[in-house]
Amino acid sequence: MTKDQSEQRLKQALDQYEKLIFSLCYRMTNHYFDAQDLTQETFLAYYQSLDGFDGVHEKAYLAKIATNKCLDYLKRADRRMIPAEDTMLTANMPTAPPPENQVLEDLVQEELRELCGSLSPPYDQVAEQHFCQGMTAKQIAQATGTKLKTIQTRIGRAKKQLQKKYHRAEIPLRKGGSA
Repeated sequence: MTKDQSEQRLKQALDQYEKLIFSLCYRMTNHYFDAQDLTQETFLAYYQSLDGFDGVHEKAYLAKIATNKCLDYLKRADRRMIPAEDTMLTANMPTAPPPENQVLEDLVQEELRELCGSLSPPYDQVAEQHFCQGMTAKQIAQATGTKLKTIQTRIGRAKKQLQKKYHRAEIPLRKGGSA
């Protein structure tokens, strides 16, 4: 095929299929300007392959070229993405909580221990073991030699008592804070 014949065939293909190829590229990339570039690359590849192309199913041939160009582009785009500054900062941040969280946690634990200690026996011991030490009811029952159901009942009652004491402890703070 001569150069003039190839150029004439390219012009016909552009006139007939340019919008189709562009819309295919746009759907695959979701980016207008990249779709324009990929459309041009598709027709350039088509022009370069005209000597080996038999001319049958031209539309499918162009669509296949466009699809391959888009897939190649998408693979390259993933590799060349530069993370935003915020992304880099959060990716490199330590996973440990900030020190102020630990201080607050320690204060809450201390207050919880005091409230548990203020409960009447046997609820004080069960509350300390369950809420402060993190022992399960089964572990407490085994450690103390008490029935599991008894420990579960004591934990429930201790929880109710702690809730009442905690709410009473907060009331003066609110009144004092508003003065």
